[in-house]
Amino acid sequence: MTSFRFNPRPTTWVTVRLNVPAEDGPQVQTFRAKFLILPQEERNRLGTLDGKAGLEQVWLDWQEIADVDGKPIPYSDALRAELLEFDYVLLGVADAYARAMMGIEAKN
Repeated sequence: MTSFRFNPRPTTWVTVRLNVPAEDGPQVQTFRAKFLILPQEERNRLGTLDGKAGLEQVWLDWQEIADVDGKPIPYSDALRAELLEFDYVLLGVADAYARAMMGIEAKN
């Protein structure tokens, strides 16, 4: 067991699970997101973190996002904003951030 080492601006990588709409029904797809974990007071100032504006403040990076041909897509703030326009992405990222704040990793 490791002793507690306080970091006032922690970041963490979490698996995001999405129910992606598809022709034959939703498909579960995943990627990794890096989040900034904010203290309560700062979260309260931002308002809700399950909306686009709040998530844009805490979603810092990603891994394992690709285009339709499977080519990796590098992180950018502009593409993050575009992805968050889709409810299935917004909901999946919000759920992952809630788990990240509690230190819980996604289950299969």
